Amino acid sequence: MYSLQDILFSASLAVYVATSVFVAMVRWGHRCEPYGRHMDYYYPAWRAVISCFLCNLLMCPAIFLPEERDALLQLRLLLILASPFFCAVLMFSYFGKVLKVNTWRMPVYALACPFGVMALTATTLALVPGTQMDAAFCRWFFAVGGVLALAFLACFVTAFRMIARAMRRFSEENWSNPEDFPTRFAGKAIWISALHLAASWVAAFVGTYAALSVGLFALSVLAVLFLIGALSPHREMDVEQLETGGVPGGPEAEDVPELELNLPPERQEEIVRAIRRYVEEERAFLDCHLTLSDLARGVGINRGYVSAVMNARLGGFFAYVNRCRYAHVARLKVEQPDTPIGELIDAAGFGSRSTYYTIRKRLGE
Repeated sequence: MYSLQDILFSASLAVYVATSVFVAMVRWGHRCEPYGRHMDYYYPAWRAVISCFLCNLLMCPAIFLPEERDALLQLRLLLILASPFFCAVLMFSYFGKVLKVNTWRMPVYALACPFGVMALTATTLALVPGTQMDAAFCRWFFAVGGVLALAFLACFVTAFRMIARAMRRFSEENWSNPEDFPTRFAGKAIWISALHLAASWVAAFVGTYAALSVGLFALSVLAVLFLIGALSPHREMDVEQLETGGVPGGPEAEDVPELELNLPPERQEEIVRAIRRYVEEERAFLDCHLTLSDLARGVGINRGYVSAVMNARLGGFFAYVNRCRYAHVARLKVEQPDTPIGELIDAAGFGSRSTYYTIRKRLGE
């Protein structure tokens, strides 16, 4: 006869597993057109989301055997291992593809095999009658699990640092509109991942039925929040532009080291004139997806030299391009006084009003 405590624990775990399956099913079946035709671009981590959430089915033994110590130990081990592993996989899968840095994902994928072995072994031991999970020969098993959990945590921290660096670097140094990199979504993803890790590990280490029940309920809420945030595409390119091959240059700068400004003044001035001609006279700033790599290709000069000269002579790529856009908005205000400010901002190449007002604030106007 199960106690009320057992029933509440089983119910909270069943809700979490059911929520995980629901998230995986929605991610699989959600094909909002026209974005569904380009899932790998607009939803880069959709396969990883499905795989990670379906793995939570391995927690089912504790739903039906809440009084079995083996099942409880298996659940705690899975919570300790799965949370940092899944969070790191999802973050690397999504942002690694956004930034076109495949090497980000390789360390995590290399750890997928030991995670699978540990998870399946623990599940098998939990399903076999007896107390195998308490046996002395399994102590090494939990020691290995602890080491593996720390390795997954290191991957998670690495993902956090890389994404935070990308948020700073690509917002202003390489992309002329911060909206080209999903900065807001990145921030939410980091917070949800951190809360998921905290809820999982606190519940697993405390280990009581009450702590596990509260932790599993919190994980269910976080899964729903994740699904809500992941349903909408967070990449700005129009489908028509994507289908015509207009993929933004974006993160190529990650693979190109920044060059020191050791050019003679005459060469620097020549590069500055080429940049001004392309950006101002040819009005390249009107392209809201203009990147530093696009600019370097447009002027036919090495991207590192362009970046170094712009940082030294023009205040940096982001500031310079958006100053041009801001000046264009000022001209349009005079020429078209009756046009709403929002339309002028869009016409000048700003990706959003927030970028326009950020530049205005920096200019002290």
